[in-house]
Amino acid sequence: MRFLSTRSSRIVLCSVVASCLFALAPTRALAQAAPPAAPPPPPAREGSAEFAFIGTTGNAESKTINLGGEFIVRPDQWVVRNKVGFVRNMADGALSAESLQYLFRGDRILGPRTSAFGEYSYFRDEFSGVSNRNSLVAGVSHTLVNHAPHALSVDAGLGYLNEQRTTDPDVSSGTYSLGAAYRWKLSPTAELGEDARFTGLFSQASDWRMDETLAITARLTGLFSLKASNTIRYANAPVSGFKTTDTITAIALVAKF
Repeated sequence: MRFLSTRSSRIVLCSVVASCLFALAPTRALAQAAPPAAPPPPPAREGSAEFAFIGTTGNAESKTINLGGEFIVRPDQWVVRNKVGFVRNMADGALSAESLQYLFRGDRILGPRTSAFGEYSYFRDEFSGVSNRNSLVAGVSHTLVNHAPHALSVDAGLGYLNEQRTTDPDVSSGTYSLGAAYRWKLSPTAELGEDARFTGLFSQASDWRMDETLAITARLTGLFSLKASNTIRYANAPVSGFKTTDTITAIALVAKF
């Protein structure tokens, strides 16, 4: 009797387990078959404005202002971007640094990872020997990595550059360029970004430039973020009497809308 009771209990237990597995099997199959949720599409419009100020008084007096802004719109199959940056430094009552940079870029989406783009940029920095620089570029951009938390895109283009210099003769030449943009989502409130661009001139092989910006942004509130950035501008053939490398390090308050 004891053997029969134990055997019956085992049979009942196996039946219960089998019934539970049978009931759960469709649920597990559906859960495994369901694709991961797609990330939400980017907003149709977004913008940001940043401001940084550093002032010292006493034995030495200096004031540094860093202003910047970006506005992006996304009509059907397009991404249109306007970006501007301004830096000004006064030391002991004299202007010691000032630069202005503007970028307009339009991307026409061709596929999930590929787009064609055209851009216009303006740059002015007489403290590096550049009175005015205007350039046009057209090319193709491709996303190599788009898997959270990492994103990497590269582009290549051909264009034209006209640069008016303070001392040397002006430069007018066709150009070729390569660029890369990397984003790493460190957390829901922090992101690391790096943008790099190489530009070469067809008229003079030694006259090439490299711009690189590394920035980390941490969100403070729904509207404001804190951004620390370092920008390096390198000119392999600078204007006579000027250095090859300029750097800008800034900590700015950013408002996103």
